[in-house]
Amino acid sequence: MRYNMLSYVKDAGKNKHKKTLWEVRCECGKTSIKIASQVRTGRTKSCGCLAKAGNNTTHGLRKHPLYPTWCNMKARCDKKNHPSYKNYGGRGISYDSRWLSFENFLEDVGERPFEGASLDRVDNDGAYCRTNVRWANRETQRKNSRQITPVTIKGETRLITEWCSFYNISIGSMHRRMKKGESVESALTRPKAKRFR
Repeated sequence: MRYNMLSYVKDAGKNKHKKTLWEVRCECGKTSIKIASQVRTGRTKSCGCLAKAGNNTTHGLRKHPLYPTWCNMKARCDKKNHPSYKNYGGRGISYDSRWLSFENFLEDVGERPFEGASLDRVDNDGAYCRTNVRWANRETQRKNSRQITPVTIKGETRLITEWCSFYNISIGSMHRRMKKGESVESALTRPKAKRFR
């Protein structure tokens, strides 16, 4: 079992607070004893080397143009109070534990190739990792968004944007209906409520 930078080795009893302990091996090679629940939830991500790296080498690169991109990627996946968490971490989108280090992230994605380029996932339901990201322009990202996900209704498959146009409903209205628990088909096909003056 692997969690972030840590791999489970064996059970290591309990601490004085009766919390289960694990012996884990970090990607840096060090073996240590950690509280199992904190490893599983991601509260503990490494043996401690990650924090040390953050205080020392991880950077000198904080002013790099891609540093905010890296921070935002992690925040969308990790922080429940982030405005976009529901579309990322909230639906299971994560990132490669290698990218806990900004240097590794920069090494894998490279410099921004052109002005306005954004980091885009090839598989919109997949994780942020070297094999699933690319630099894309706004049009490419738009085409890769969930708004154009194919949906089949009564045996016919169209993109969500096409269904919205067909049923004369805005994307925003469809998403509001879905937030209330409606299926995609119901959100698209349910007639608008009549308003009486």
